[in-house]
Amino acid sequence: MLIVGVDCSTTAAKAVVVDGAGRVVGAGSSPLHTTTPRPGWHEQDPETWWTATSLAIASAVERTGRAAEVTAVCIAHQRESFVCLDERGRPLRAALLWLDGRATREIAELGTPEVEALSGKPADITPALYKLAWLARHEPGTLEGAHRVADVHGFLVHRLTGRWVTSTSSADPLALLDVAARDYAEPLLRLAGVRRDQLLDLEPAGSALGPLRPEAAAACGLPPTAVVVAGLGDGQAAGVGAGVLDAAHGYLNLGTAVLLGTEQHGYRPSRDYRSLVSVVEGNTTLETFLSSGTYLPTWFRRTFGPSDLCGEPDPALEAAAAALPPGSDRLVTLPFWNAAQTPHWDPRASGAMVGWRSQHGPAHMYRSLLEGVAFELHGQLAGLERGTGQHLRVLRAMGGGTRSTLWRQIMADVLERPLELCTAPEISALGAAVVAAAALGVHPSLPAAAEAMTATGAVVDPDPRASARYAELREVHHALYPVLAPLLHRLAASGGADPVHADPVTRDPGSAPS
Repeated sequence: MLIVGVDCSTTAAKAVVVDGAGRVVGAGSSPLHTTTPRPGWHEQDPETWWTATSLAIASAVERTGRAAEVTAVCIAHQRESFVCLDERGRPLRAALLWLDGRATREIAELGTPEVEALSGKPADITPALYKLAWLARHEPGTLEGAHRVADVHGFLVHRLTGRWVTSTSSADPLALLDVAARDYAEPLLRLAGVRRDQLLDLEPAGSALGPLRPEAAAACGLPPTAVVVAGLGDGQAAGVGAGVLDAAHGYLNLGTAVLLGTEQHGYRPSRDYRSLVSVVEGNTTLETFLSSGTYLPTWFRRTFGPSDLCGEPDPALEAAAAALPPGSDRLVTLPFWNAAQTPHWDPRASGAMVGWRSQHGPAHMYRSLLEGVAFELHGQLAGLERGTGQHLRVLRAMGGGTRSTLWRQIMADVLERPLELCTAPEISALGAAVVAAAALGVHPSLPAAAEAMTATGAVVDPDPRASARYAELREVHHALYPVLAPLLHRLAASGGADPVHADPVTRDPGSAPS
């Protein structure tokens, strides 16, 4: 028996075929492309979600030579992104993505403490609620005329089965659900400008959603007997793929965005994290978020590095940065290239580098970017631990950023705890497969499936001397945002034309964690 796990992420659809022990016997991927019709706007053609996913699955299954043994498909996906569809499931416009920043005015108007407590999502550019409200204001015909509004999971499930259904763990990041009740909340729907009948039916992650449509089975190279199992967002799936199913463990996902997550029994909202419907019944997934993850070093390499590398890793740059002392000779960075998220939730924030001197060069700047992300994560980790009341002794790390020996050592040193590196190359797709394996009874429970199908490899231990140096600089870093926030807001308001910051958010920046 084989299971297909899928991760339809922002940049590619990736599929793995695994057996009951989690061994990958086939893999495939297909790229996805994002358009930016205006600065700060990020869109995709939803048809490419299906094209890329079906191609990735077909490629993975073909590589196994065992298509007849596939019994289930389960999907993880980029969260918060959504599309408006007609009765036949055809897009009415391009999909709005999680990192789209056009709804700043709606965030300011609608992001109240009551909304945050009900949805579990601090007001930010990511939740779809605010972008739906933007559509209601700027493109009312699109939203009013939509037969369905679907998250990525729901869109793909409709293509696979013909059903208008998604999972609670997939729909929840839209910020339209009452997290405690695990159902749509009418006050949130009214704010977003959508009707309940426009939304998809909800089933818990791990539910059987039905057999494949014949044409979908053919496109994916799957047997028609395979069933679709309700999946979950890529962040929650990464936690499952890392075996993080309780409050004693944490995961660190160094992807395009950086996520720190853990589990909590029950629901206690906080601005120190966002709360998500967990695949574990009765649990909430707590997650911090910083949109400048691998995006940031990639931006640096693409902007300032050798043109022939096109932003890909540069061994010479890594070596030069690794040769520098911890702290980049006192060059400190606020890594808010794409606004500030946990715990500031400030869409008007932008990046800053403090401490420039004549001895600094490109390697200093590069290392300082990596350290700035780590400093932010240190404060976020403290917030997670306050929320759960538990010390996360070890973090299980995954994502493209862990391929940098330098960055993962910086992370361990700044966070002052070991990183266990996950061995699965597609951790979210594996997490989806684990959910399906538990649902099909391959293993007696989700924890048992995770224990049998996931693994960690090398451990990166913190260097006490580097950690001591970073402890000094953390205090400087954590003091920068409260001091600079008013100036960053004034800067965002100047010049007029930037649509991301056209409507100022009047939130108090608050204080940074120590």
